[in-house]
Amino acid sequence: MTVHRAIWLYALSFAPSLAAFGETLTIPAVTSLPPGSAASPFFSDVRVFNTSYTTAVTVPAVYRCFLGTCPATAPQAAFTLGARESRAFDDMVSATFHAPSSAGAVELTSSGSSIRVTSRLYSPAATGGTNGMFVPGMKSSEAHPVSVLTGLSNGLFRTNLGIYNGSDSGVVATVKLFDGGIELGTVTSNLGPRSGTQINRIFDAVGRADLTTTNAYAVVASAGAGAPLFTYAAVIDNATSDSSFVAGAEDQAGPEVETVTINVRAWDFSPGGPNSPPLVLTVGKTYVLVFHDVDPPGTTNPRHGFSGISELGLPGADDISPGHDVTLPAFTPEAFQRGTHPFMCTQNDCGGDPEQHRGMMGAIIVQ
Repeated sequence: MTVHRAIWLYALSFAPSLAAFGETLTIPAVTSLPPGSAASPFFSDVRVFNTSYTTAVTVPAVYRCFLGTCPATAPQAAFTLGARESRAFDDMVSATFHAPSSAGAVELTSSGSSIRVTSRLYSPAATGGTNGMFVPGMKSSEAHPVSVLTGLSNGLFRTNLGIYNGSDSGVVATVKLFDGGIELGTVTSNLGPRSGTQINRIFDAVGRADLTTTNAYAVVASAGAGAPLFTYAAVIDNATSDSSFVAGAEDQAGPEVETVTINVRAWDFSPGGPNSPPLVLTVGKTYVLVFHDVDPPGTTNPRHGFSGISELGLPGADDISPGHDVTLPAFTPEAFQRGTHPFMCTQNDCGGDPEQHRGMMGAIIVQ
């Protein structure tokens, strides 16, 4: 047995222990889709470099397939890099891992921290040459429980969004897409251990294929801000197929939101008043208020309104009626807003008794 062969088998046998004590770099998006296996062929060329001037390093690599024709078990390979040596792995998924017509992530582990990993994911262009994008090998510290992807585009461009769960436990990932701060929609994915997904045309996925923008962003969070996730986006020019890679940056979890349903009927808000207790809110907590009509059948003109409370930034509404709930934007009371904030119904004669209906007033107490 040659020395090189012995090192290869040693690395494969002890890959878990190396992963436990070394550094793992993850390429979150690799693929090998030859012509005929997909609408467009795509390939990933990977480069691995040893920065040490004195020490060789052995690198076990694992392919975590989660799209296409995946092998029954995760393919593994291992190689040794001499000091200052670079190794090229063209079409790595097919040539190294023998898994064509598939896509996923690659994890490369070393016993130290001297390796650097880069890759290029590309497709042959109809006019010759290729179109592609750089995809980095990412450190574990670049996976986050909550991350944000900025510069997403639609219309003249299309955006594909990817997530890889590099942990040993399953996780639920939630993607919220925004345009300039306005939420467009949500996509939820169940990801198994060491698995991922790619959501092609994310704007289509949230029902906004019609939107033209270059200023959108997405927030990706694991359930309960738990397992860290690698996130990325590919923003692709529809005219040229030129693509750009966007890596997810660390973000902070949003505040917990409590939804409060206010049942409205002649002549009362519950909670709120005047016949029910006032609505009591706590400073620093985020709320969404939903006004829901509960007038019994046969009520004369069962329609109400909410005057709004400018001191709390709450807008008014004039049509709280059966089958038509009113949901106010989320808001977070601050310390200077402590106190009692009155409001009233903006309608005059719901319930058939204008005098009594004009007394339909309530209050929000911030404490």
